[in-house]
Amino acid sequence: MKLNLKEIFKIFILSIGIFLFVLDLFIINVSLPSIQHSLQLSNSKTQWIIILYIIGYASLLISAGNAGVTFGRKKLYLLGMIGFTLASLICGISTNIYMLLGGRLLQGISSGLMVPQGISLITILFENQQKRTMALGIYGSFAGLASVLGQFLGGILPDQNWIAESWRLIFLVNIPIGILAIIMTLYLIPKDIVNSKQKILFKEMIQVFLLLIFLIYPLIVGPELQWPWWNIVLLIISIGLLILFIKKQKTLFHQQSPTFIDFSLFQNQVFNLGLFAALAYYMVQDAYFIINSNYLQNFRGFTPTMTGIAFVYQGIGYVFASVIASRLVNKIGRLVVLIGLSIMIIGLGAHLIIFDQPEINVNQIHFLFFFYGLGCGTVLPSLMTLALRDLNQSLIGVGSALYLTVQQLSICLGIAFIVGFYLNHSDQLFLNFSQISSAYGYSTLASIILLFIVGYVINRLFTTTKSN
Repeated sequence: MKLNLKEIFKIFILSIGIFLFVLDLFIINVSLPSIQHSLQLSNSKTQWIIILYIIGYASLLISAGNAGVTFGRKKLYLLGMIGFTLASLICGISTNIYMLLGGRLLQGISSGLMVPQGISLITILFENQQKRTMALGIYGSFAGLASVLGQFLGGILPDQNWIAESWRLIFLVNIPIGILAIIMTLYLIPKDIVNSKQKILFKEMIQVFLLLIFLIYPLIVGPELQWPWWNIVLLIISIGLLILFIKKQKTLFHQQSPTFIDFSLFQNQVFNLGLFAALAYYMVQDAYFIINSNYLQNFRGFTPTMTGIAFVYQGIGYVFASVIASRLVNKIGRLVVLIGLSIMIIGLGAHLIIFDQPEINVNQIHFLFFFYGLGCGTVLPSLMTLALRDLNQSLIGVGSALYLTVQQLSICLGIAFIVGFYLNHSDQLFLNFSQISSAYGYSTLASIILLFIVGYVINRLFTTTKSN
């Protein structure tokens, strides 16, 4: 059974949401040094450009599905697309860091609204299982394309010389895409049935957002300020408030009251281990792009364009490996993930060797990034499948939302700890290397340790599965 042209067009429209979200998640990695130099930003303010985007997205992710049922998925998809387009304009014309950060936060919140609605609308519009599978496959390919294109455009656009401060193009490029998506959604996507009885926990959503800000803030500014006493106190208070929030939610759950988190998920040991593996893995994932982009441009003479092209090779390796891994994960899941982790660990070690040369060979960098991308593409698609594999069918939806939320928060923690260490560490040489700074060396070593932890947890996960 084939998809007709009208059905393909609907999939295209509903895939623009995930495309824009992933595009702006990756496009910023390569262009971040250009933005920092242009606006003369401190390290901590530079990190917030990414973190606010992710927190805005993550704080809405768990409740976005229920919100779509209550207010209408099409309506929220449109609202999210309008918000994202407007936010991209604010980022593109921002005259100071606070305007830029406000725009990035609005981009993240808008993404948290539109991304879950896009995939929900696809599952509703395609009732036939075969067509739905094909539609979701196309939807997923848009996310993969956006990750590769984002790295490329993040390098190419800041190097344009026909416009002043050309880094602004990485945001302005979203506007025509967003406007086109808004118009097509209005006229081509049918309205869906709403259920006004579905309860939305607005208070809890705001609490989670504020708790995440209070937790991440001291982690970001601490290294830059040499950890003053008030910063440590703020971190302790934020952790305490987070614990109290979780305890209160757990009490409400046992009282069978509506809660932000479905605690029955944590009765599944495989899911718990899968979340922990994701926590360790995604701390490495985004930090890798930010650190290597910064290092190549600020210390090894690469232009943004050269850096963007190099990361395209990483994206090609990722897409190639993910296609193969997705077919094998249900048969030999542990072996697939462990092979991918081994490739990533070897790749990070090879980074230290190749970057230690006085002159870096561009072809070596391209092959190195492609090789590392093979590891990422093998591991990343498999982790979520393994984490959700033993959940009851009724819990798959909430389990997926919680997993994706942990994924985004892990990226924030990776930026806070690994990238924060890299940006604020001394410029002394790393061990006996002649060209590698201690900042780059120790942050890479931290990533390797975290990947070993992922491997250990994956082994535990399969041991738990067998014992069950």
